[in-house]
Amino acid sequence: MTNFSFIDLSTRPRVALAAAVLASTLGFGALLVSAPPAPLAKLSVIENVREVRTAKAVAPRVVPEESLALAARFDEEGYDWDAVLAGSRDVPALDVKRLPKDLVHLQNIDLKKSLFFRTLLPLSLQINAEIEADRRRLLTIKASVDAGEALSHQDQAWVGRLARAYKSESSHLDELLLRVDGVPPSLMLAQAAEESGWGTSRFVREGNALFGQWTWSDVDTGIVPSSREDGETHKIRAFSSVKGAAAAYVRNLNTHPAYERFRLQRALGASGYDLTATLDKYSERGIKYVETLRSIMQANRLAALDSAQLSHEVLVVRR
Repeated sequence: MTNFSFIDLSTRPRVALAAAVLASTLGFGALLVSAPPAPLAKLSVIENVREVRTAKAVAPRVVPEESLALAARFDEEGYDWDAVLAGSRDVPALDVKRLPKDLVHLQNIDLKKSLFFRTLLPLSLQINAEIEADRRRLLTIKASVDAGEALSHQDQAWVGRLARAYKSESSHLDELLLRVDGVPPSLMLAQAAEESGWGTSRFVREGNALFGQWTWSDVDTGIVPSSREDGETHKIRAFSSVKGAAAAYVRNLNTHPAYERFRLQRALGASGYDLTATLDKYSERGIKYVETLRSIMQANRLAALDSAQLSHEVLVVRR
């Protein structure tokens, strides 16, 4: 059984030490890395501080203390990004409620990307695991139906609730199975990076809106785009957590008519990379959008993440 424990970053001695070193070394100066970038997982807070000491003088910048605290937290958990990509280490089940709001001020691009990916990967695996549990039960029920067995009232009610959640006819179990399935982490992370400006957009900072989902509902909390034209009423849907945004994105791919081809190709075993071709309707850019997603996947070796495994204990990071 999965264990849950809640951790406040402010109680972590290592984080406090890192903050003290930053305050004494940088004041309100810049975090600028002049040396060649180290491997993503090995670029710790203290190493950043050492590099700042040798950097050339530049105009003052905002010190991204929140981002650096999250980097220290990941280091503390031994969250080695290169090891995860190599498949030699499981992914710590860290549930980060939101991305650092000062991520936009982090000058080291490799560290910025690493923080972004390391935040989202555990959440994507958690969401897929939750869906997989429902899928396994649905497969068992379908096997009973195919064998001519009568379903219990409990199973009938459960299938009905699942069908409503996935906007499917409960009597059509084959159609429901096409929908109750996960999204490859490689695809989820690539789309999140593209849609959110690597976690730095206003929509992410104000409402964890990683995937740019529109809403016209008065029920949904939303953010009005500054570029919205007169007469338009849509908002960018906001969420209370990064995981909530990711779960809504997965539900969108699993239910919206525009992504029927995505669901069919997924059922046939298409990879995350190949599934990008089915998402040309996700953006007005069409095939150019597909090409961008593939470029992000290739440049960051994201295909390796589709076989990543979660460790057992879920640690909730509150900031």
